[in-house]
Amino acid sequence: MFRFLLVTLALSLTSYSFGQESFLEKKPITVSYFGQMLFHPGIKVGTQYDFREWTTQKEKKKGERIKEKSLFVSPQIGFYSHPRNHSGLIISADVGYQRIKLKRGFYSAYSIGLGYFAQFNAGTTYTVEADGTVNQKRFASRSYFLPTINTEFGQKVTPKIGWFSKISIGLPVAYNTGVSALPFIEFGMKYNLGL
Repeated sequence: MFRFLLVTLALSLTSYSFGQESFLEKKPITVSYFGQMLFHPGIKVGTQYDFREWTTQKEKKKGERIKEKSLFVSPQIGFYSHPRNHSGLIISADVGYQRIKLKRGFYSAYSIGLGYFAQFNAGTTYTVEADGTVNQKRFASRSYFLPTINTEFGQKVTPKIGWFSKISIGLPVAYNTGVSALPFIEFGMKYNLGL
């Protein structure tokens, strides 16, 4: 599963770079505080590729209202620490819809994500062999397929810089308890390298 996700992300980025003059053209880099259950701190980095964009205009009493809309893919990687329990690594890609109000730059985005989630155990882990011997296992971890549902709000402060907050609910497949929901929250900045 991990190899499949890496190959999918690499192919999507490669196909885009050959289809455009510059890979960095209008590409935001995001860096954010990434908290699992809010209080388990971490960091997340990513980017966004808009594969379809359009503009809508409406006449209102207070003037014309213009919105930019897009469909996007957002590859990202995040890491967090749950002290004395585990550390988590997530490699994922979100696919979603974004709407920006051009007058003040506020935007909202809604997406679903597919990812690889690894939990690395804190402390010492032991395994029991078939003959009954107990051995210490180094770098013990568990891996899961992690689909997510995401909601994001933010603002383009300037054409180059913006801020955002994002709430995600992940559902790790084949988790220890069968079905479990993992909430994640992000607060971060977007920096557009291509402008």
